[in-house]
Amino acid sequence: MTTAGAAPIVCEPGYKSAKWNDLKTSWTITHAKQIHIASGSTGTYTKSATYRKTVTSGREVTGGASYSASWVISSMDAHVSGTLTKSGEKTKETSESVTHNFNKSGTYVVFNGVKKASGYYTAKTCNTNGTGWTREGYGKARSWVVRAEGAVKCSETPGTGTAPRAAKNAYC
Repeated sequence: MTTAGAAPIVCEPGYKSAKWNDLKTSWTITHAKQIHIASGSTGTYTKSATYRKTVTSGREVTGGASYSASWVISSMDAHVSGTLTKSGEKTKETSESVTHNFNKSGTYVVFNGVKKASGYYTAKTCNTNGTGWTREGYGKARSWVVRAEGAVKCSETPGTGTAPRAAKNAYC
């Protein structure tokens, strides 16, 4: 039963909601090394890619209520393609081995990288009566979704938005 003047139910009590702004994904090369394959030395080799950059999964609180990093990453996960790594994980900080078939002589970059996701969130929680939103908070979150490894020849032009293109642009 409702009484005249009672506030209408607008949300499920305790429900958390996040709005995402400027959510984007891009390739980050975490390990890379430039190598030269001499004429007559083509074939499949395993090369070491040197550690270059760490990508961590987590969130920053800018203001308002603090939402758990796990919940924030889970919410962001629903808005990107693939499955994000859980909060607190980071990429390896040691060298990586990369096996590749170098079918032409020339200068290459062997690489390992991740598709990084980042964006800004505004989160809120429905009050205990279901009549409005409380506990508003906002901040930034980051994680990664896909690993890639391989080699790219410095004289070639890989597709835009790919891991080989990011490796070539950064290390050739």
